[in-house]
Amino acid sequence: MTALVAFTLAAAVTFALRSSMTWAGSAVASPRVTAWVGLVTPAVLTAMIASALVLDHGAIHRPGLAETSAIAVAIVAVRRTRNVSMALLFGLPVYWLAGLVGWT
Repeated sequence: MTALVAFTLAAAVTFALRSSMTWAGSAVASPRVTAWVGLVTPAVLTAMIASALVLDHGAIHRPGLAETSAIAVAIVAVRRTRNVSMALLFGLPVYWLAGLVGWT
């Protein structure tokens, strides 16, 4: 799946969810639907990151030390805070610093 397809699907799902909330008005969604909506963003983010980590121009490769350390820090941050945004907040600086010191 290309990045364009992934972003297009994510945009379509986001539009559909937001439109359905507008059409539903003040109706309350079931807890099951609410839980599903809350998992859409982390699932799309995970799919995009995972494909970027293990694919290089369509060929599968093993992530290096910089990527692995960033993943480990991101997982710990999300587990402790229960907030998916913390994966980017903590994981990206670790990845950048690891790249600066030459971890590949």
